Amino acid sequence: MLHTIYLGLFKHMLDWIHGFLQEHARQQAFDDAWKALPPYPGFFVHKKSNWEVRKWQGKEMRNLGRCLLGVLAVALRQPDSTQVQPFSLALTCVRSRLDFTMMAQYQSHTAETISYMEEYARQFHETKDIFLEFRISKWTQEKANELGKELRRKRAQMRKGVPLSQRCRIRDDDREAESDQRMELIHSESNFNFVKMDLISHFRDHIYMFGNIPMYSTEYGELAHKEQIQDGWRRSNKINAVRQILSSSSQQQAIRMRILNLEFLQCAGADLPTEVVEHLEKTRSAPTPPAHQSIQKGRRDNIHDVVDFGRACDISPETICRELI
Repeated sequence: MLHTIYLGLFKHMLDWIHGFLQEHARQQAFDDAWKALPPYPGFFVHKKSNWEVRKWQGKEMRNLGRCLLGVLAVALRQPDSTQVQPFSLALTCVRSRLDFTMMAQYQSHTAETISYMEEYARQFHETKDIFLEFRISKWTQEKANELGKELRRKRAQMRKGVPLSQRCRIRDDDREAESDQRMELIHSESNFNFVKMDLISHFRDHIYMFGNIPMYSTEYGELAHKEQIQDGWRRSNKINAVRQILSSSSQQQAIRMRILNLEFLQCAGADLPTEVVEHLEKTRSAPTPPAHQSIQKGRRDNIHDVVDFGRACDISPETICRELI
């Protein structure tokens, strides 16, 4: 899920959406809606526009999936007659991609949920060609630019003997023909053939073989990297740190295994030394450190439910319920 969906297809989709909004002059509307998102518990409020973020992490990409479709729908409001169809296809493509991702995160599946996933994947593949021109490579971009220059040079020579009154009409026709040839070249040279696009077609078989997708997500490896590598690096003296990280991690694992073995022997009724029993009792009674929770913008420590919120704002619960109804 992490590297295939969030750091893979989502990053590609952001680039496609960026080019699509630029082509239709809707990027500013997208940025305005993006920055106007209000704070909410568990939702990270973005301080920068979407295109100013240089490095996306998995947590940020997951947060993006919660609001991308709504922000895009706001940015594509009130299309003109030529924009109705491409806007509809773009929204359908993004919506089907997000729906597929949400369904893939299920911890258990039925034949019905798998059929939903297949339907969302089918809609995505049917509508993804709306973004094909934004999958253009640098080589294809240069080739299209050279083609445009060559066409403009030839038509400039052909217009030399044309009267001035007809040049404007001919120039408009030439621009339309040049745009059509450019798009034909881009569509013939561009494609969606890359590895992570193909991987999603195997999700159905993966579910039937292993049960679900998140159980084998690379997120767990990233968490282990944080605990085993980053924490070990901070505890080292930064000199020959690899050896210190490996030594620290192996010592911690050995201590944990030793404690588990001693707890098993104690439960089995083995005669353990007094100091060992006391140590095991201390480890059991030691309080678990509270998990670190960042307070999002707009939150307060003393507000945990709607009653606390009403007390802080001097609003009765009856008024809140009446307004909600």
